[in-house]
Amino acid sequence: MGIRNLCNILRFFSTIPHSCSTFLFCYFSNTPPSNTAFFTLFHSQSSFLSSTVCSPLCSSKPPFASSSTVYSDIYDGHSCLKLGLQLLTRRYLCSYPYSSYKGRPYATRKQVTEITALIREGVNDLESKLNRINVSLSMASVAEIFQILATERVSALRFFDWLRGSHPELCCDPEIGALVVNNCGLLGNYEAMLPILTEFNLKRMHLGRTAFGFLLVLGLDKESTMECVRKIVDVLNKVGGACQSSGIQLLIEMFSFSGSFDIVEFVIGTARSKVKYYNVLMRTMCKRGDYERAGDLVKEMKRRGFDPDRSTYNLLVSCLCKNGKFAEACQVLETMEKDYGLPNEFSYDVLITLLCKHHQFDLALKFLDKMTLKGIEPCILTHAAVIKSYFQSGKYEEAHEYVFDSASKQSYSSNANYSLLATLHLKKGNLLLSQKIIFEMMDKGLKPNFSVYMKIRERLEKKNEKDLSLELLRKYLSLIEK
Repeated sequence: MGIRNLCNILRFFSTIPHSCSTFLFCYFSNTPPSNTAFFTLFHSQSSFLSSTVCSPLCSSKPPFASSSTVYSDIYDGHSCLKLGLQLLTRRYLCSYPYSSYKGRPYATRKQVTEITALIREGVNDLESKLNRINVSLSMASVAEIFQILATERVSALRFFDWLRGSHPELCCDPEIGALVVNNCGLLGNYEAMLPILTEFNLKRMHLGRTAFGFLLVLGLDKESTMECVRKIVDVLNKVGGACQSSGIQLLIEMFSFSGSFDIVEFVIGTARSKVKYYNVLMRTMCKRGDYERAGDLVKEMKRRGFDPDRSTYNLLVSCLCKNGKFAEACQVLETMEKDYGLPNEFSYDVLITLLCKHHQFDLALKFLDKMTLKGIEPCILTHAAVIKSYFQSGKYEEAHEYVFDSASKQSYSSNANYSLLATLHLKKGNLLLSQKIIFEMMDKGLKPNFSVYMKIRERLEKKNEKDLSLELLRKYLSLIEK
């Protein structure tokens, strides 16, 4: 199967969220030349905002730390832990000297055009002429220059070398790194990728998502594509480290989405951690909602002698639930219990949360009971899903009983559970009931969410229930003073 459905591939990548300085792939700005569609993705509003508003030091998470994010319905069982790390780790451990261009004005469009013309001409004294322009380049300007050079098939290596010295902070951004790797690929200069990726590894940088976009832009046949992939894999294996890991995952995601599974099999076959990369393929299938192929992949892994791990099963459970295959999802969980002895807490949390979301509450309660009998504490999100499901079913007493029981068991999420229940009643207009719930939790020594506490006090004041408002204030102050 050839490389086709480019628009679908681009749409797939556009759904993957990134944070401040990483380019988003969801907005097409000015109409570009038709053969540069892949690179147009960099010219989103978010890209320009990140260059002009956000600090260059503000960067995203490593692009493949986890494809499951808070925005996705596909879970692998580790998203909660990884999300915390991603929010705390604002950039890779990349150090660089102070840029002498930082205090200078940003280049105008005319100056960007002038810089591009100098690079295109390939003048001998390019670096000195760029220095004489004496301006600072934004992320968007650098991306635009790389796009034009890619369109015209002009090497960007000398420009990138100049950026290393003049704008080292930009060279620590994975998307800028992806642009220069992509430029090398468009010109067939795989040898130049090696020292560049080696340098990225020293900075602990992952590859940005468009590093191998040239494989789509060139429109190669299957045989030529496979030859290019072999060269890329050879480079990645020589480099190793973060670039190898993120690069392999890039290739798997790109070709699995296009349906070129023979190329995916070749790429996975070259990797050491095969189960890890099979999970990347599984995640891509789940994003597409292809639960049948995802199930077949588990069987294929076993046939090839690779045991699926918990992440594999969690992804499959999530995919099945998302597609309404709840009985099959339960069977997968039973298989996990058979293979591993006991599904981990993430497995139950994923299944129960998704069952609640898809209105399979009775089935969710069965697994919640099973989880409790095995001594596994549900996470905060699971508790929240159960409480909301009770509430949506009109079972208010059962919701209160659930929250009360969790507090009796000294659940670490008792504060959040009580605060959520009070909020739900407040939204429904049950002010006095929400006030009683807050009183009850404070009597147990639990501190309510401050915003919930304040909303209830404000509502009591508006209802002229000043005595209750003062009593609530007194209880809250006595609690926080302990």
